[in-house]
Amino acid sequence: MAKDPTIQQLRAFQAVAADLHFGRAAARLHTTQPPLTRHIQALEDVLGVALLRRNSRNVELTPAGETFLAEIEIVVARLSRAMEQTRSTAAGAAGQLAVGYVEPLAVGLLPRALSQFVLLHARMELNLFQLDTRDQVTALHDGSIDCGLLRAPGNVDPWLEFEPVCSDVFVAALPARHRLLPAGEIDLAELTDEPFVAYEGSIGQGMINAMLSGCATVGFTPRVVQLAQSTLMLLAFVAAGYGVALVSSETAKLPRDGVAFVRLRGNPASSTILMASRKGERSAARDDLVHLLRHVTN
Repeated sequence: MAKDPTIQQLRAFQAVAADLHFGRAAARLHTTQPPLTRHIQALEDVLGVALLRRNSRNVELTPAGETFLAEIEIVVARLSRAMEQTRSTAAGAAGQLAVGYVEPLAVGLLPRALSQFVLLHARMELNLFQLDTRDQVTALHDGSIDCGLLRAPGNVDPWLEFEPVCSDVFVAALPARHRLLPAGEIDLAELTDEPFVAYEGSIGQGMINAMLSGCATVGFTPRVVQLAQSTLMLLAFVAAGYGVALVSSETAKLPRDGVAFVRLRGNPASSTILMASRKGERSAARDDLVHLLRHVTN
């Protein structure tokens, strides 16, 4: 019967793949090079393939090694998390839940839901991580989080499942002395000739898609003149007069000096907030959180 790889062998391979250097990998694992080398050789013997190419000067992954690394990172991360949760349960806690969320949800929606969640799961260890959609997908893959509240990612991911939670309606963020103020609400089309400030694509893909789709609905393409890496910077650019922006209605609940938030008539721009989790790994706590988020939204 063929042997299975050991966790020591997998961790040894991870360390060498991360550093591409046996000496540094051995130091990372608090061991020496000979046993590290034996672990790698034993792993390659079990698999029947070479995972690394090495000579006197460098180490590199083979194509098979790259494939194996991508798969075992998920396995090892989940094993580590299972061990943590087991110890937590033994210590008297009712498990753990690590949740990722996109920035605007921290203003009101998530706190309102969590105030009720902790009553249902008083003994559960809850860990929250503010991450953009792209980083949440990565964290779900490597096991850093159990579920994530995010906007629709750009690509279909066969490892994950998504469930709609609520719709995040956008509002216009205008400089405080803008010509359209003091209006209670405006038509998005009134911003046709305005310069726009937008999120950088690497962090705000869902927001960008919603902005472009909303503007296209009323017949124009926004002229983006400035990109921002965070909501704070985006609003700072608006306050400074660089342009206008479309932001989450959750963001608009917090006043900002120099910025006026105005509703868009007919709600032409919005983004669906999804709960994402790994396929086959939904939990009762995760489902309770979805239910509570929907309840506080209505």
